[in-house]
Amino acid sequence: MAITFGALQNEVLRRATMNQSGRTFTQAIQYAINFSLFRISRDAPWRSMRRKATFDTVSSYIKGSPCASITSGSNVITLPSANLINDGVIIGRKIKISQTSTYYYINQITSNTSLVADRTIYAASSTGGTYEILPQEEYVLPIQSSHRMFMWHEGFGYPFRMNYITDTDFYTHGVYLTIKYIPTHYRMWGEDMAYMQVRQPSVISVASSSPSDISIPITIFGTVSGYPDYEVINTNSTNGTTSASGSKVFSYVERVVKGLISVGRIYCTANDEQDTIAVLPVGDTTSGILYRKVQVYPLPNQVFPIHVQYYKDPYMLVNSGDVHELGEEFNEAIILLATAKVKGEANLAEADRFMIYFQDELKSLKRTNVDKFDWFPTLRRPRQMSSDALVAPNLLFRQAGANFGPASRL
Repeated sequence: MAITFGALQNEVLRRATMNQSGRTFTQAIQYAINFSLFRISRDAPWRSMRRKATFDTVSSYIKGSPCASITSGSNVITLPSANLINDGVIIGRKIKISQTSTYYYINQITSNTSLVADRTIYAASSTGGTYEILPQEEYVLPIQSSHRMFMWHEGFGYPFRMNYITDTDFYTHGVYLTIKYIPTHYRMWGEDMAYMQVRQPSVISVASSSPSDISIPITIFGTVSGYPDYEVINTNSTNGTTSASGSKVFSYVERVVKGLISVGRIYCTANDEQDTIAVLPVGDTTSGILYRKVQVYPLPNQVFPIHVQYYKDPYMLVNSGDVHELGEEFNEAIILLATAKVKGEANLAEADRFMIYFQDELKSLKRTNVDKFDWFPTLRRPRQMSSDALVAPNLLFRQAGANFGPASRL
C-alpha cells in the first residue's frame, strides 16, 4: 500500500516531536518532506525516475510556390503561399530569401503569410523572390527532465548517441549555423516555464480544464515594452474554462505561477489563443512545469525521431493523498531526512543522529536502486582510428560512408 503525503507528515511529526510536549511543526514538516524528496532525487540516477521520450526533428519549410516579397529598408517579409502559424513555424528559426545572401532570424510571425526579420533588409524591393525557412534548431525536452540525460537517433541507420557540447566550446569552433545534415551534437542553455514564446507581442489569456477553477490568480513574469514586468491574471469568476485575458502586452514570457491550488490544468495562451505558452499542473501552487530547451547541430535535413533518455525531477507533494514518485523503498529515507531537518531547524536534540540514520539508509538504497547507464555503439569520427576496423558486429567503417573512419579515407 502506497504511503501518502499525509502519512509521511504524520510519521515525521511523530519522530520529530518525540519528548517535545506535543509541539507541532505542520508547515515546516511539509516543506521538509518536499525538500527531502528533491534532495534525494538529485543524489543518484534512481531507476524509478528514469524516463524515455521522443521528439521529431523539423526540416526546412517551403510552402507551395516559394514566393517571397520584400520592401527595401523594411524588415517585413511576405510569403503569400505560406501558412506559418497553422503549420507551427516558431520564432528563432532562420530564413533565406533569394534577394540577398544574408540569413535572417525570425523575430515575429504576424500572420500566416507575414513575418518580421531581426534586421532591416536593404536589398531591392521585389515580389518575385524565393525563400527557405531553415530547419528548426531548438526543441523542448520532456517536462521535469534533469541534467542526467542523453539523446540518440537512428539517422545514420544505427543507434547513434549524440554528443553534448557547451555553448562556449560550440561557438569557439567557428561553426556555420546554417549547415544542414543529420544532427551529431546538442547543447543546452537554461530552462524556463514557457513551452514556446509568443510569435508576436501579445496579451496573455488563462483558462482551466475544470469549470470549478474560478478566480485563481496566475502571475505572468516576462518582458513588456522592453522592460522586465509581471501581471496577475485571474481565471474567470464564474466558469474556469472560460478564457480570461490580461491587459499587458508581453514580448517574452519567462515564468508562470499559480496563487491557489487548482482542480484542473491551467492553460496560458497568446496571440488570440493560437499559441500555448505554458501549462500549469493540477494542484501545485508554488512552482510550474520547467521546460529545458536543447539545440541540435547541424540543422536536421530530414524529419526523424530523436530519442531522449533522462532522469525526471519529481513533482512537489501538495495534497494529503499525493504519493511521491521515487517508490516505496524511499519512504524511510525521506522520513529520516525530513525529521533531521525539522529537528535541526528547531534546535532539537538528535538531529545529527537522524542524519546518520539517513546516510546509512541512502547507502543501502544506492546498492539496489541506482540505474546503470546505457551504452550505444557509435561510429568514430575521422582521425580517431587508423584502420578500417569493426565499429560494431558486422559493420566496417568503409561500409558507413566517407564521413566516418580513418583520416586517410577523407
